[in-house]
Amino acid sequence: MAQRQRARPRQDRAVQTRRLLLDTAVRILERDGIDRLTTTAVIRDAHVSSGTFYRYFNDRTELLAVLREEAVHAISDDLMVSVVDALELDLDEALRLVVVSLVSGFERHRGVITAMVNQLPTGSSANVLPEIEADLHRLASLLPRRHRPDLAPEQLEAVVFMLMGVLVSACLRIALTRPAGVDRDDLVDLTVAMIGAGLR
Repeated sequence: MAQRQRARPRQDRAVQTRRLLLDTAVRILERDGIDRLTTTAVIRDAHVSSGTFYRYFNDRTELLAVLREEAVHAISDDLMVSVVDALELDLDEALRLVVVSLVSGFERHRGVITAMVNQLPTGSSANVLPEIEADLHRLASLLPRRHRPDLAPEQLEAVVFMLMGVLVSACLRIALTRPAGVDRDDLVDLTVAMIGAGLR
């Protein structure tokens, strides 16, 4: 029998308790990784009873699903603002704004995103966040339309399709697996140059 997702609390104290559990889970993910994220660890670190935990979440899986949903929503919102702002910029500045926004979003939600990546057999090469790529595809097609009005609709679709996968994958790699000693800004510059070359 499938478990039903718990209703979101409405009273201030209940909202705060639920938030405490979510924030505690994020801290555990960032500090110790997904293997150490257990309901017992959340209960212990949040200083709540097991009954309190189970009042808000059925299990660790549901907790992770809520954290994933929050991360995707926050990253997508930031991305939307960046793409709208980018429409007023030249191509390289526009791409830089989008790349920096995406890398920063992945970095801000590093614990949750890393947990998602680590649960997939192909790691950061997989399409970890199809929702973000779908949002990005819709939004980012605005940039090529503005900068490449000469492209036929099917050419535009092909360019956007290929570049979105490259963009999300590159930003994930910069945010999560950047080699020690490699400068973030240098990798952003390289990503902007690659995406820009594809658009040109």
